[in-house]
Amino acid sequence: IHMERLHHVEFAVNNGELYLNRFKSQYGFDLIASRSCRHKKQWVVQSGKAIFLLTEFYPVDLQSHVQEAYATHYQDVLSSDPYFSPNTENDIYSNKLETAFNVALKVQNVRQTLETAVKGGAVVLREPSVIKDERGAIELAVIKSCIGNVVHTLIDDKQYNGVFLPLFNEHCSCKNIESQNFIVSHMDHIAFVCSRGSTSSILKWYENCFKMHRFFINSDENAEEGFMIKDTGIGLRMKAMEYWHCSETGLKSCNAEKESDGVKFVLVESLEGQGLNQVDVFLGDHNGPGVQHIGLYTNNIIEAVSLLESWTEIEEVGIDVDILKENGILLDTEADPGVTSDSDRESDTSDNPRYLMQKFTKPLFSKRTFFLELIERVGARGFGAGNITALWRAVQAYMTQGDK
Repeated sequence: IHMERLHHVEFAVNNGELYLNRFKSQYGFDLIASRSCRHKKQWVVQSGKAIFLLTEFYPVDLQSHVQEAYATHYQDVLSSDPYFSPNTENDIYSNKLETAFNVALKVQNVRQTLETAVKGGAVVLREPSVIKDERGAIELAVIKSCIGNVVHTLIDDKQYNGVFLPLFNEHCSCKNIESQNFIVSHMDHIAFVCSRGSTSSILKWYENCFKMHRFFINSDENAEEGFMIKDTGIGLRMKAMEYWHCSETGLKSCNAEKESDGVKFVLVESLEGQGLNQVDVFLGDHNGPGVQHIGLYTNNIIEAVSLLESWTEIEEVGIDVDILKENGILLDTEADPGVTSDSDRESDTSDNPRYLMQKFTKPLFSKRTFFLELIERVGARGFGAGNITALWRAVQAYMTQGDK
């Protein structure tokens, strides 16, 4: 497989300007591109390597466009919007649901990646095609994920010199993002809420289609059962998978700082007999499985969180606890599933601590079906058991309070 990294994540929203301003003011993202066509308007925001595409569908009868797409006017629709994907857009628009639905992947070869995915069981929503403008050309294809309304656009943009994709109006001419100082540097992970009992089959699907591998969340995780939280009002099972360059070459000591070039997915399902919790609420409000949150990596979580309200607690940590408390940041020192050998333990000393700091934001959408997480890692690649429990408890408490 020739996956490189996450390219962008696309959101379907009802008010694009609202979310554009929110990403700019609260998270330090910049507007880098935009475009309009006959049935939607789009804005592209970026911070480091984290790119979000905000898509607002116009209140028109999209069904007519879809009927055209399946009939003789298909080429006319494509000429007005080369990115039009009827199988995807009809589903998103008909539900009128605010959702993160398109997890786009940067690949080295679209056709080879698509061939592997189809052999693994993927359904093709859009065959490979080339889109170009004066800045160059890209090739893309779209496949349906096995998770709810999620799709994956496969993009090969190595022949493109613009800031995003062809036919978008650029608002920023800077393509070299490495040298800039961003609050958010990249997407650390994407978490999907799944139907109960489905995480194992989803892991298998991504292994077959994208050659992703199981990633153990922390040292407490059971290989078969995953990492489970059984708490009052919270019954969750979590499993994770990843794709990164070193896994292809057999190297297991990739620099954590370069994990911006990896892809890490976390799967969450509810446990039976634990009562209604946030996972079940998501499935109801979202009309099924989908993207629940995205972890945004930051090199300075205190600075990043200072832009947001503080609404949770932390456990004792090895840096200034008062500053972390003031900003509602959680810290966990048991977040590395890789600390298994004597050499690993020797390196995990007070001189070389491994820990991560995290904070969940309040839900982004009105139906509370999506939120963001800020995360800073110091040596740790996994997710600490204490943090996971505390974070999900905080989200559960927030949602319970909102229902009163």
